Amino acid sequence: MSLEHNISPQWLEAQYRLWQQSPERLSPEWQSFFEGFDLARQAGLPAIKEECHSCPMALKQSAVDALVYRYRDIGHLLACTDPLSPCKTEHPLLALETFDLDEADLDEVFYARHLPEGHADLREIIHHLRVTYCRAIGVEFMHIQNPIERNWLLERMEKVHNQPAFSRREKLTILRKLQEATLFETFLHRQFLGQKRFSLEGGEVIIPLLDRMVHKATSLQIQDLVLGMAHRGRLNVLANIFSKPLENIFAEFEDNIEFHFVGEGDVKYHQGFSTDLELDEGPLHLTLASNPSHLEAVDTVVEGKARARQDELGAQGEQRVLPVLIHGDAAFAGQGMVAETLNLSQLAGYRTGGTLHIVLNNQIGFTTVPKDARSTTYATDVAKMLMVPIFHVHGENPEAAAYAVDLALDYRQRFGRDVVLEVICYRRQGHNEGDEPYFTQPLMYDKIKQRPTMSDLYARQLLDEGISPQEIDHQAESIQKRLEQAAARKHQQLDVGYGGKWQEITREFAPVTLETGVDEATLVALAEKLAAFPAGFSPHLRIAKLLDRRLAAVKEGSGIDWANAEALAFASLLAEGHTVRLSGQDSRRGTFSQRHATQFDVTSGEEYTPWIR
Repeated sequence: MSLEHNISPQWLEAQYRLWQQSPERLSPEWQSFFEGFDLARQAGLPAIKEECHSCPMALKQSAVDALVYRYRDIGHLLACTDPLSPCKTEHPLLALETFDLDEADLDEVFYARHLPEGHADLREIIHHLRVTYCRAIGVEFMHIQNPIERNWLLERMEKVHNQPAFSRREKLTILRKLQEATLFETFLHRQFLGQKRFSLEGGEVIIPLLDRMVHKATSLQIQDLVLGMAHRGRLNVLANIFSKPLENIFAEFEDNIEFHFVGEGDVKYHQGFSTDLELDEGPLHLTLASNPSHLEAVDTVVEGKARARQDELGAQGEQRVLPVLIHGDAAFAGQGMVAETLNLSQLAGYRTGGTLHIVLNNQIGFTTVPKDARSTTYATDVAKMLMVPIFHVHGENPEAAAYAVDLALDYRQRFGRDVVLEVICYRRQGHNEGDEPYFTQPLMYDKIKQRPTMSDLYARQLLDEGISPQEIDHQAESIQKRLEQAAARKHQQLDVGYGGKWQEITREFAPVTLETGVDEATLVALAEKLAAFPAGFSPHLRIAKLLDRRLAAVKEGSGIDWANAEALAFASLLAEGHTVRLSGQDSRRGTFSQRHATQFDVTSGEEYTPWIR
């Protein structure tokens, strides 16, 4: 098939119109082509299709442009992100012949705007695209329709080829967090044999990723981070990210009720926790929301907690408070709560300035493999509904994970939108430590059994880069020593009860008597404000009469109906400096047309909410 058949008439027409308006935005070849085309039209020469035959380099450039676009669009299909599968090297939609290009074209020079020189031979262009989009990070971002967001991502990724460049110190920090994650799980397995802990083994990379996240977030002036996650890896996150005392974690494994931690009373891998971290970049308050076994039930809780804190901080709230959700792959694809949460994310009443979604993809849901669990290519495909970037990361490449979370947070802070980071790894144990995964996935677990731990893999990489074995071993020994010392003190766990604004809260019931009344003069003043309209506002006549009747009832002290009393209650709270939030499709008018919290100008459609002044 000849090349011109690969060019749609609509695309060619769009390029022509673009050339007429902004010729500098096209490559020199296409500028020459359309100049010739216009001359040909003026001279009554053959139409554009015939003209194409006299511009072979313009057609070749068009083919290269299409190839570049397609690598950005589907290059993630060749990304090497699965530790259990061989890496793909070819895809028919990315083959040269698909674009009427061949080996001879590899040495031809073409226009390439995102390369430093602005041009390169085709061989170099393809190399640039492959190292950016087909290595340890696969990126889906071309579905984003906002050109500013898309170009921002493109520039950031292609400038560095999506290749992280970390210092020696940063690499040792990554290794230390991997060692902490690995040794913690090994210690629990040996110390509390047979007890459920929903191990993180196989997904330990999440610990250096989260560690990088909290430091990056703090450097971006985020001061409050609210995290929600299910049970897998929760104890590891509490120990190695939240710095929950190891003594307390170990005490929770004891059967003796005398030594149980004073907290929510739920099982240890459902409990919440909060702490204040003092990092090099500044202070950060971390909250882990409690979560039952119903996996994604915590999603909206986290969003609500984050939104409340953002509202309390005012205009800068979204930039200062970050919600983070860690999902399992099967749950992200299979539970409606995820789609509902995504759907609300950009609405004024629910938005939280962008949530960082981390999908810990261990490629199995309880005992079900992906081909039996979903109809989509990726577990994250539901997130495309938001037109936000999705990063797929090799689960045994901690540097790629750290780089991706940096980029994800920069995007979130820049555009105030969600971002998805999928870490593709595996689950070394069964669903829990008493489960036998070989019953249903024998071939998969043969592969897993042969995999070294992630900390060992990364340690080997650092050894090859010249870091001494003594330094690596010293880190591991100090971590092991800390675990053993904490186990010896597990009966002396620290009291980490409620603090801050919750310090007066106790587990024991205590009756509280509060005076909640409002004096008559205040109520009348509030009622007058609720019934008033701005100058020039044209309310619906029936609503205006309704509000007048409400005001009269308050002044007379009788006939105050439920909706009137509710409005006064809300107004009095707002007058005292408290916030009031109603949500739901009918919340402004009221399901039974009784509330009318917001008025609409009948001539302009302008909204007016007397509570908001």
